[in-house]
Amino acid sequence: MILALILTPARAEQVRKAVKEHGEVVFDQAGVMDSLGIRNALQSAARVAADALILDIDAGSSPDLVAAVQGYRIARPYARIFLLAPGRQPGDATVARLVGLGVYDIIDGPVEADWDDLVAQALTRVPATYAQAARWHIMTGLTGEEQVKEKVVIEQRPVGVVTIAVAGAAPGLGCTHTALGISAFLARQGYNVALVEDSQEPVMQDYLKIIKADAGRVNKAGRIKGFDVFPFAKTEVDKFIEGDGNFIFDELLAELSAGRYGYIVRDLGVADKKRTREAFRSNLAVLVASAAKWRWGDLLKIEPLSSFRLALVAPAERDVKEIRKIPELKAYVMPHHPDPFCMPDEALAELLRPVLPRTKKKSPFWPWKRG
Repeated sequence: MILALILTPARAEQVRKAVKEHGEVVFDQAGVMDSLGIRNALQSAARVAADALILDIDAGSSPDLVAAVQGYRIARPYARIFLLAPGRQPGDATVARLVGLGVYDIIDGPVEADWDDLVAQALTRVPATYAQAARWHIMTGLTGEEQVKEKVVIEQRPVGVVTIAVAGAAPGLGCTHTALGISAFLARQGYNVALVEDSQEPVMQDYLKIIKADAGRVNKAGRIKGFDVFPFAKTEVDKFIEGDGNFIFDELLAELSAGRYGYIVRDLGVADKKRTREAFRSNLAVLVASAAKWRWGDLLKIEPLSSFRLALVAPAERDVKEIRKIPELKAYVMPHHPDPFCMPDEALAELLRPVLPRTKKKSPFWPWKRG
């Protein structure tokens, strides 16, 4: 297990001792930090491909810590987070907010507890679920006297911010077109959406100027068709290619957190090795491709191809049948539409199904009343 540690000095040595036999530590920072410090610590940890983060709740103040963890969750949606909660009890507001971000592995105990042993035990357990963390989660807005006498529609959706990465198997296949279409579709469903441009050939900065786009919800963003766009400045492209820069996504974690977006769509451009790794940081990786056999060579360069959902742009029916014969590939047809903001909802909904809310009806509950 590859681990990142953000601890307080009071428990740092105990935790370091506990993790020695359980994995490799690739990031380690200890201190009681101010707002900027905790944000920078978690942003730095997000740049490391750790399997798990061990975080001491006392490393930063409550609102700063929660905001920073949200940024980390955006960058590392699949990383397991162990939260040290010394002296905290169920009902603690900070722990409850972190549970709401998908932090379920809560390690609690008295301040003077043997944290070496507690952490070691937690690392040997399977990942916790919401059912185990629910006692920490404050549910507001309901009273014990409320009775539900009609059917209720429950939305089952991913916890926290959902990231969708869109890459192209080759130049010119419509990666940016598809990313715009996905963003517009999600905005039409009523979600707060951000599109982050990390393409090798950025166009959004000029596009926002040409259409005189309004300012977005937060700094650095423009707004079109009900969603925010964070363009990649052309002046930064050479810096990135030379290896001195980061993806704009990593530079925008604070803004993306402040925007309270439900979905973040990343336009990654052509899927080279580095961008393929970036795609797998997301909740859903989409690869825009051609189904024509003479373009199958584009797909052979992508590994592992089975981890993507293939968006086949305006394919011939026979080509779709052929490509769907390939084991483990998940291929979806995107009908050609010259306007990305008017792509068919049905096709996009099918492509994005794993990260869209699912509605189901719950049977009414009639509590018994004592006479």
